[in-house]
Amino acid sequence: MRKNHWISLALGFLIAGTLALAECRRGVYFLDTSATVHAHKGFDYGLAYLMQRMEWATSDLRFKIRGSRPTHPDIAIIKIDDKSLAELHQWPWPRSIHAQLIRALQTDPPKALVFDVVFIEPFNTDPAGDRALIKATAQNPWVVHALFFDLDGERVTHVSLPFKGLLNAVHKVGNVNAAVDEDGVLRQAVLERSVGDQSVPLLSVAGAAVYLHEPVDHLIGRMPKDGHGRMLLNYVGPEYSFNYISYVDVLSGKVPARSLKGKIVLVGSTATATFDHYPTPTSSFMPGVEFHANVIDNLLNDNALRLADLRWTYLAIGLFAVFCSLLLVRFSAGMGALGALALGLLYAGLAQWLFVQHNWVIDEAGPLGTLWLSYVAIVIYRFFTEEREKRWVKAAFGQYVSPKVLEILMDDPSKLKMVGERRDMTVFFSDVAGFTSISERLNPDELVVLLNKYLSAMTEVVFQYDGYLNKYMGDGIMAFWNAPVKQADHAERACRCALKSMQRLKELNQELEKEGLVPLSARIGLNSGTMVVGNMGSMQKSDYTVMGDNVNLGSRLEGANKAFGSSIMISEFTYELVQDRFEVRFLDKIRVPGKAKPVKTYELLAEKGELEPHWQKSLVLYHEAIQFFADRQFDSARTKFLEVLAILGHDKPCETYIERAEHFVVNMPARDWDGVFELKTK
Repeated sequence: MRKNHWISLALGFLIAGTLALAECRRGVYFLDTSATVHAHKGFDYGLAYLMQRMEWATSDLRFKIRGSRPTHPDIAIIKIDDKSLAELHQWPWPRSIHAQLIRALQTDPPKALVFDVVFIEPFNTDPAGDRALIKATAQNPWVVHALFFDLDGERVTHVSLPFKGLLNAVHKVGNVNAAVDEDGVLRQAVLERSVGDQSVPLLSVAGAAVYLHEPVDHLIGRMPKDGHGRMLLNYVGPEYSFNYISYVDVLSGKVPARSLKGKIVLVGSTATATFDHYPTPTSSFMPGVEFHANVIDNLLNDNALRLADLRWTYLAIGLFAVFCSLLLVRFSAGMGALGALALGLLYAGLAQWLFVQHNWVIDEAGPLGTLWLSYVAIVIYRFFTEEREKRWVKAAFGQYVSPKVLEILMDDPSKLKMVGERRDMTVFFSDVAGFTSISERLNPDELVVLLNKYLSAMTEVVFQYDGYLNKYMGDGIMAFWNAPVKQADHAERACRCALKSMQRLKELNQELEKEGLVPLSARIGLNSGTMVVGNMGSMQKSDYTVMGDNVNLGSRLEGANKAFGSSIMISEFTYELVQDRFEVRFLDKIRVPGKAKPVKTYELLAEKGELEPHWQKSLVLYHEAIQFFADRQFDSARTKFLEVLAILGHDKPCETYIERAEHFVVNMPARDWDGVFELKTK
């Protein structure tokens, strides 16, 4: 794996580790019963609080996406509203009015009547009303009253109980304290609080226990809670989602008691400036009595939210870090963004489905934060490092490859392996025939102009076929294919380049003649095989180049053209790769200096289907002559070669073979003659 890939993975894990730490501290300060939230305000608490705020935001968003759900049919709220205040004329009401409400309902009683009204002090101006409320409460065990705690953090400092007579008469009491989160939103309910050696349930819990005829501890025990004993509320919807009935309508009989029979009924205020209210995930102004209604709804439906264990969050964070890092290692930033977006949407969709269908809350901020922060960090890192790599690639290789290949290398510098590598390649060598004598006849300025024109024209052709221009060697050119960019058709590209080079040379000669310059002829050698490619040289200077026996053979073939008068000589190894696409003729089996094993060589003539008619006819005769020569029938071979010359007019390979045949007619070679031509010069 490349260095940049390892760094990308490291960045992903660094971000994952940071967010996992934040989640860990969040667990300590917000989810663990052993910690006190306000005990410490250092950096780790700030980190935990930041993560918790993000988790609260994602959780609240799930309610908005889901929308409202049906309320439990047995929950009703008798509201002390503006209409009731207007008709009953005073506030606070004497306790006799509340006693009257209880009596109005006891003919067809509800299963529970829960007062979200705290009767702390006796009503001094109406003691008879207090006695009436005490009596009605004592006679009806389904009536539940409220008390209130003064809190210092989670510690109870004072209890505001119902006044003495009412406290002795009531069968069930519950506290009305709401556990608001530090961002001011009410998301959960503390189902019971301890006062000394006693536990006091939440008012709504006490009411639900009466409705269900179930002990409070059993009811609380079967509900999902976090480490602080808090139940995460599954709100039904925005404010006023429940069945609200005006207090005065129940007193007047407009709403008959039988309509509330068997239900759990809450009594609470909604009149202007008379009631407590809270921001919730579904509302910015929810009456306190409706908070209790939501708690009861969760208790009766057994659908309170369940918070997934932090271990799943850590697992998701780790997996997202690995996924994002590996995604960007293999794909571009654009594809990586699509992949990260798809995974993020998939995870968010899973979270929403679990929330709606199974009442599960899995953390989103940590995993999704890991995904996107990792993506951004890695993309930024890659932008700067790859820009630097691109500038280096352009500076180092802009003169050696075509713009097309250069663009590929700049888009993915990993294709450029600077270490040594063995690879099947095709090497190209060309040289100007007789350039030494040409240079002696020209002054320096003319020589430079001529050479520059020639090299420019030939380089254009190399680039046209996406070759790598390795170097200029005076008037010679060395190029290769299949590195640094892989090219499965490297031999085919090199052959096309060679043919095009000869065609371009003819066009160049016409231009040179018009300018009064000397026309040129060139020779080309091609060989294919395994070569070592990489950055080679000294500590002071190095080049991206190839080396090996197959490179040397390509160079020898370029020089071997002299012996045959051919223009483009290719080895048998190149021929095997391109024989179905090009027209060639066999030249000879030659043994080049430095190699003991002979190599079959061919002259590259044209692409398939582009050979001129007279060449098609002469090529058949030529190969018949070659066969006669190989069979030691030298006289017959000479005759066939002469037939070829009669068609072509002049052909150096035929003339060379005729000379050899005439020599062997007189001086028959030995019986162990292998037919190999020994190349004496490089």
